[in-house]
Amino acid sequence: MQQKLINSRTRLVGLFGNPARHSLSPIIHNAFLKSAGIDAVYLTFEFPGENLDEAFIGAKRLGLIGLNITMPFKENAYKLADTKDARSTAIGSVNTINFNYSTSKSEGFNTDVDGFVRSLEGSGFDWGSSNCLILGAGGSAKSSVFALMEKNIKKIYIYNRTAKKDEKIKNSYPIEKKMKIEILEGLEGIDPKSMDLICNCTPLGMDVLGVSGLMPIPDEWDLKGTLIFEMIYKPLETRLIIKGRNEGARIIDGLDMLINQAASSFKIWFDIDPEKKDIREKLIDYLSNEN
Repeated sequence: MQQKLINSRTRLVGLFGNPARHSLSPIIHNAFLKSAGIDAVYLTFEFPGENLDEAFIGAKRLGLIGLNITMPFKENAYKLADTKDARSTAIGSVNTINFNYSTSKSEGFNTDVDGFVRSLEGSGFDWGSSNCLILGAGGSAKSSVFALMEKNIKKIYIYNRTAKKDEKIKNSYPIEKKMKIEILEGLEGIDPKSMDLICNCTPLGMDVLGVSGLMPIPDEWDLKGTLIFEMIYKPLETRLIIKGRNEGARIIDGLDMLINQAASSFKIWFDIDPEKKDIREKLIDYLSNEN
């Protein structure tokens, strides 16, 4: 299909985040838009956190179709949305906003849950008998814990450098679910072999934040046989992924999560299930040639 030229009728969808200019979301969504024949373009917007309120209001007044929200704005965007779906309400963060101009309402959704679940499906992961270690306590960690709870995971361990944030996640659940969550004060003395899934929801390893040389787990851990879920997709080969692959771990990288949650966002905006074929290859090609 020939690419349409941007014209006076072309509409806009965007990503709010900081950082945001490193994002691969424009590649994904503009490919979705082209395949679906929709006259719209997807762009990124990076600005200081204190400007989020004004930017959010401005996006609606300018007629944007909707927004994706990434770190560190997910929790504040939740507060700005006029309505929220059940998942967003339970988690307290949104990553997708739909501007409903028939009701004049901004609608908040959390598609990170779908992205997480779909990425794990087909991996052979046994939800009901597995222990999972969640690293971090931000929006992605909240979504991951919620997804695991929906799938009735056996046990969830959470470690975050700021203890209050992981305690807040635990305390957001009723007592019967809260019992499945254990807060770790540190990773020393933890046997990685007792964890069936280790999920990195921290920025440690992300090159744009200047922490690419950092590892979210102890270097001495042996990851053989463990399933590693790395949320970071830039760089695609983080230290965690390289370590896991060298030691015989199974790997789910950040591209799977990104593509799957993006498809769910696209469905919310346009009521179309986008064509995901070849998207991963496009992203890998872009990352390979970026520099």
